[in-house]
Order: sequence, then C-alpha cells, then structure tokens
Amino acid sequence: MNATKRRNDNANQPRVKRNTRAGQSASFVDLVKLHRRIARDSASRLLQTPASSLVTLFVVAVALLLPALLFGLNSNLASLLAGFQNSAQVTLYLQDSVSEADGEEISNDLLTRNDIENAYYVSPSQALDEFGASSGLEDLLTEMTANPLPGAIVLTPSDVSSVAVDELARQLQKLSQVDVVQIDSLWLQRLAAISNLVSAIGRVLAVIVILGLFFVVGNTIKLAIENRKAEILVIKLVGGSDMYAARPFLYTGLLYGLGGGVLATLLQGIVLATFNSNLEVLMRLYESDFQLRGFGLMSSLLIIVAGATVGWTAALMASLRHIRAINP
Repeated sequence: MNATKRRNDNANQPRVKRNTRAGQSASFVDLVKLHRRIARDSASRLLQTPASSLVTLFVVAVALLLPALLFGLNSNLASLLAGFQNSAQVTLYLQDSVSEADGEEISNDLLTRNDIENAYYVSPSQALDEFGASSGLEDLLTEMTANPLPGAIVLTPSDVSSVAVDELARQLQKLSQVDVVQIDSLWLQRLAAISNLVSAIGRVLAVIVILGLFFVVGNTIKLAIENRKAEILVIKLVGGSDMYAARPFLYTGLLYGLGGGVLATLLQGIVLATFNSNLEVLMRLYESDFQLRGFGLMSSLLIIVAGATVGWTAALMASLRHIRAINP
C-alpha cells in the first residue's frame, strides 16, 4: 500500500511542475498585457493634448540635436583630417643667390636623410609658371621684367607627426642656403586643435542638455501627476504601491524621450541638407567633393536610446518623488 502511494505521489509531481510553469507563463503574459495597456493609455493621453505634447517633444528634440550636431561636426572634421594626415609637406625657400644647379644639388643631398621621404627642386621660372596657371594671371606675369619668386625645395617628411615635422623644420632652417622654412601642414594642426575644441564643447553641452532634459521632463510629469491626483489616491487606498501608480508616468517620459530622439534625427537631416547645398558651392571653388556626413544608423539609434533613457529616468525620479507625497 505504501509503494502504491509513493507511485501515485511520483506520478503527480511532474503535473505539479507543469502547472507551476503554466502559472508563471500566464502571469508573464498578463504582465505584458498590463504594460501594453498602460503604454497605450499613456500614448492616448499624449494624443489628447497634441499642442502641449508637441511642444515638449520639440524641446527634447532640440536639446538632443545641439550636442549631436557638435559631435557630428567633429566626426566630419576627423574624416577630413584623416584624408590629409599623410600630406604634410615642408617647403624650403632658398636664398636669391642660390642658382638652379645648386638648388638641384641641395635637393639631392636632402634625399640622403632618413627623415625625408621625397624632395624635389622648383626653379623660380617653374614657380612663376605654376602661379600664373593657378591664378589665371599668365598675361600679366609675362609683362614683368623680373621674377620675384625664389627657388624652392618641396619635401615630404618620413614621419608626419607634428613633433617630428617641427624638429625637421628647425634643423633645415639652419642651412645657409635656406631663407624661409614653411610647414604646409600647419593648417592641419590648427584644424585638429579646432576639432578637439569642438569635441570638448560637445561633451560639456551634452551634460548640460541632460540636466536640462531632467528638469523639462520632470516638470511635465509633475503637472501630469497633479492632474491625476485623485486617481493616484484611489490606487493607494486599494493597496497599490507607489511604483504601480508611477507606471503610466514612466511610459509618458519614455514616449517623450523616444519621440524627441526620432524628431532630433529628422531635424538633423534637414540641417545637413541645408548646409550641404551651400557647402557644395564653396567646395567646388576648391575643387573638392567633400560633403557633411549625417548620423549613421548606430548614431541615430544612440540618440533615440539616449532620449528614451533620459526621459524614463527623469520620469522615474519625478513620479516617485511626487507620488510618495500623496497620502490617502
């Protein structure tokens, strides 16, 4: 009889586990349905006040757009610098007393240095011809009785880092035949410094914007809680927790962040389209096809996720703070 009882108990055990799993699955489905209903109700309430909701969305979008544009500008500057990172050149302007034969000899001697990859001599007449061709003043230059341009040696350093280029220029300046040493990559160094400055400003602005969004979303949630104070009182009277009462406002903050992030990416596209139409004319004058690049897929997703995270966190802090102050 005891053996029969044990067999019956063992037979019932898997059935109990299956029932437990079914109960857990059912509770999970109910929880998903609950959150879906709360999210749908929160979206419906936003649509009931389209003017105020759109204003809040636009404020969130502009706040996200400003640091994003700075980071995008820095990304474009970095890509521009990457295209010129190996184009550092040093130009040696020779003394007027140096003949073309001596200039060629100096250029050949410089090629024997390990820190110089390439070097070639530009005679005064060749420099005048190149200047006339690039400036369109050939006819005017042919009427000149004397050539004001000196001979020059254009060389490419083996190491294009700013420290190495500066050291090479300092050594070449000591040559008696050299009048002036010009580093053609100096403007790249200045552009790199500007890029670093823009990046630093973007980081500081991002922190300020996040703090501002906390105040904007938090104040909006506070007003929503005041309008639904009676509903929150009823929830607390029937035993609802503060977190349960805060769920609709958490979804409201999340929707504000998501909508603001999406709107920010759309505004960024409009800004870039406007800038590129004017930039194209400028770049054509410099015979360049450079265009400002917009956010990629990952950058756009990052903005949307950042907006949603800030909106949800701000709503969480504001809702719990004000709901706890409501006592039945």
